Amino acid sequence: MDTFPFRIVFAGNPEIAVPTLLELNKHFEVVAVLTHPDKPGKRGHELIPVPVKKAALENSITVIEADRLNKEIRQQVASYSPNLLISFATSHYFGPKFLQLFSIDALNIHPSLLPLHRGSAPLHYAILNQDRETGISIQRIVKEIDSGNILNSISFPLTGEEHSEDLASKVAPLAASLIVNTLQGYDSYREKEVVQKEEEATFTQLLSKEDGIIDFASSAASIHAKIRAYYPWPKASTTFNGEMLILAGVSLPIGEVGKEVNNEVPPGTVVSFDKKKGLKIACSDAFIYASRVQIAKKKEMDASSFVNGNPHIIGSKLGV
Repeated sequence: MDTFPFRIVFAGNPEIAVPTLLELNKHFEVVAVLTHPDKPGKRGHELIPVPVKKAALENSITVIEADRLNKEIRQQVASYSPNLLISFATSHYFGPKFLQLFSIDALNIHPSLLPLHRGSAPLHYAILNQDRETGISIQRIVKEIDSGNILNSISFPLTGEEHSEDLASKVAPLAASLIVNTLQGYDSYREKEVVQKEEEATFTQLLSKEDGIIDFASSAASIHAKIRAYYPWPKASTTFNGEMLILAGVSLPIGEVGKEVNNEVPPGTVVSFDKKKGLKIACSDAFIYASRVQIAKKKEMDASSFVNGNPHIIGSKLGV
């Protein structure tokens, strides 16, 4: 017989975690939500709550805000008599004193097929690595990040065209369904939990704006993946006329794959413009097309509109 009732503390922050909170609250008892404190908005005046906090308050769920899980926060969490921790997309570190508050278990939802892509950016790295599939793992929280035994997982194919925002939108409802299914059959999943193979582990790193700088001496396929992986943040960029130029929409048409670039055309050269495909840019081994671009601090626009105002980009070399 499965272990009921659960008294869940849910730890999460961004939009991707909201459906999971709502489904847990629908099927079980969520006694509190743990989030990071509100952050200043773009103009720095108004404090903006993280999406999970907003959803919790809208559903009359208690919210505990904390950057560090110190003694005071542990006492506050303990006052709700929780027995299960569910974590999804949070940067909180759960130490042994915190984990002792949960008599049943502490589970993390990780959007990769563990042990692949452990760490903070699994969605981005699945695209960067040009993986053919990815997935979601439900794993027990242990001292070493994302290395706990796996209770349940699902996989799905990648098209090679999605960007990280697309992937997050796909993962969000799947993760919610997977954790509910796992908890409904918790005892049987615990009996069959799988130990991760450490020799197969790969790791991701926290992303920074510098990661988005494009090196056109790289292959067209890797640049295509980078632009998709880093959209909408930190975004992939180069320079044009001394200004940062962000490449947003991008394509790698089948007819161009493996099509060698003339050695006389330096990587980064905008060789032409196609009204349907966008700016045709030379890479080390082939071409990519940028259909949407953005000068830093200005609005994103389609390539046609950009070329109308900047016709001299044709024939220019980006990144110099």
